[in-house]
Amino acid sequence: MKRFFVLAGIAIVILCQLSCSSDEEQAQIENPAIADATDGFIAAPIVGEVKLESMYEDEVRRLATKTPIEIITAIEGTSKVIVEAEFRRVQPSRFGFPLYECVLTDEAVTAMGGLAQGMSGSPVGTSGRVFGALAYGEAWAEAPHRFWVTPIDAMEATLDHQTFGEFLNPPAAPGAVVNATYTAVKTPITISGVDSNRLQQLSSHLADTRFNNVEFFSRIGGAPGAPPANASSILSAGDMIGVALVTGDIVNSIGFGTVTQVYGDKFVAFGHEMFRDGKASLPVYRAVVDGIVPNAEIAYKSASAYGNPIGTVTKDLRAGIVGELGKLPPMIPVTVTYQPVNSQEPIQTQHKVAYGQEWAISVVAATTLDAIRSEISASTIEANVAISFKETDNVYTESFRTISPDPFEAVLKNMDVIVQSFTHILANGAGRATIDEINISLIDIPNILHTEITDIHVIGDVMQGEEATFVVEMLPHWSAAGRNRKMYREVKLQIPENFIPGPASISIAAATEYGFNPFSNPFAPPPENLDELIGQLRDRQFDKGLVLVTLFTLEEEPEEIDPVLEAFFEEFFEALFADLFDTPPEDGELPSENGEVTDEDITPEDGEIIEVIDEELMEELAPTPRPIPITGTALLVHRFIVTGDTDVEIEVLPVAVEVEPEAETEPKVE
Repeated sequence: MKRFFVLAGIAIVILCQLSCSSDEEQAQIENPAIADATDGFIAAPIVGEVKLESMYEDEVRRLATKTPIEIITAIEGTSKVIVEAEFRRVQPSRFGFPLYECVLTDEAVTAMGGLAQGMSGSPVGTSGRVFGALAYGEAWAEAPHRFWVTPIDAMEATLDHQTFGEFLNPPAAPGAVVNATYTAVKTPITISGVDSNRLQQLSSHLADTRFNNVEFFSRIGGAPGAPPANASSILSAGDMIGVALVTGDIVNSIGFGTVTQVYGDKFVAFGHEMFRDGKASLPVYRAVVDGIVPNAEIAYKSASAYGNPIGTVTKDLRAGIVGELGKLPPMIPVTVTYQPVNSQEPIQTQHKVAYGQEWAISVVAATTLDAIRSEISASTIEANVAISFKETDNVYTESFRTISPDPFEAVLKNMDVIVQSFTHILANGAGRATIDEINISLIDIPNILHTEITDIHVIGDVMQGEEATFVVEMLPHWSAAGRNRKMYREVKLQIPENFIPGPASISIAAATEYGFNPFSNPFAPPPENLDELIGQLRDRQFDKGLVLVTLFTLEEEPEEIDPVLEAFFEEFFEALFADLFDTPPEDGELPSENGEVTDEDITPEDGEIIEVIDEELMEELAPTPRPIPITGTALLVHRFIVTGDTDVEIEVLPVAVEVEPEAETEPKVE
């Protein structure tokens, strides 16, 4: 019956406006859509700044059951309205403060879907007062919608709460478990540039408790727009705000919620955490509501940020977020350059990521790649990453090569590992690493540059003190293979004069089989500062085209390694690794068309063997030659990812000893 009278009233108002109002009077309504939504379905919009008096727990406990209360929130546009509800009781919780149980009674809002994500933070209280923020609701609920309120007492306590980040020295760089019967009215976070079918992959990648109280939605657009005509310049209780994680050319990720109360140049909002990061540094925008979107579990507000940032979220705590107006946070510039396969001109995009949300850098890189690509297809991705820091002039660089049916996920995971090496506080115990800037270059190659080691051929005799020649046979992916379907690389290995002769094995193995740089020192002491961490991370890098060639005797190994030999091998591997990567190949270099070994293939840029064993080194380290049971070298198959291993038994011949002929003598004549 009540709904009938409401609809009847709407019809009468419309008829009066059509028959009685002048054009001048109609022009005074700046946004008819907002007027319809607010005047017809619920109470009239609240005009001007909302000022509410705080009502604390001791007074709330004296409220009678079913006491009428009000929710102030934005339903459409920037106008705030009053939504009717009832107080039920004070409930204990596991959060260190109680929650207030309430029920939504506004039939018009119930008809629109009831509670909606994005309403979290909406001030709740008796007329003219606020006792807390709408924060939790029942999942999969039908009317009457039950919700729970975070007390204003707990939210005000966050204003002076000292976060863990503030205890760190020097000060930190801007760097919920709930009962099963209810869940947070989550903060909806929109991500532009992300295809809707990627949300499940992102959800899996971001599977962590810190994302419990947010929900990601993909949308077209999403960058902060121009302010609407009726936007207020004053932030007050009930206003919708957007908290930015990323802004930029392709990816814009912004979370939306409602302001609960304003205290001068500070405010509290949401009624629960975003990520519960403690110390935070997130830019805050004003937001406009585009409407409530129905959802099977719980509806959500479709909202958009507008204008320039108005402040910074400085704390992200259990009871809500704390913001400071006027002060704007620094952001991390992220440049992503993508080289598509069908163009000579790279495409460069610019983004900014909030400090403390460095996890989003990998999302920006993968999403930019995915957005510009016109198809989902397997390919080889070559990436180069350069990270500069505020604490040092030392720039960290790392390259990676991936072969994947879905480059999006491959880039996402590789970038995440690189960034977290510095930003994850448990992974980085060396020193603060505040990213100043990050540049990411992605090259898309249609060929699947993968090859498998299949055989090794021994050319001629293997003899002490001489150079032995081997040919590595590999089987590449058909898209990168030549007419002969095989790849060959020649390896020359200098056999030391004191190598143990007899039965031996020549082994060829891709470094990828080890999963780490075989030349790095696994027993290196922990880094003491950021520069040492950068150095150690560089040492662990290896090109996935690296192939190790090892010759070792099959005779019984000595019980202990001679200290001189130990020093020799340490120098050997250090020199080998340094020389091997001094001159990287030029981009675009591929193997010869037919896959056979040619003079052009065996060049310093592709396949040449780096010789690090020479007579001077041998004389210096081992003045008294001792038997050597193992030796080796390495080669690099540029741009390919090499896998597999093989070995063959051979015979190492002893060094040839020239025997001087005996001097001829005249026969003795008797």
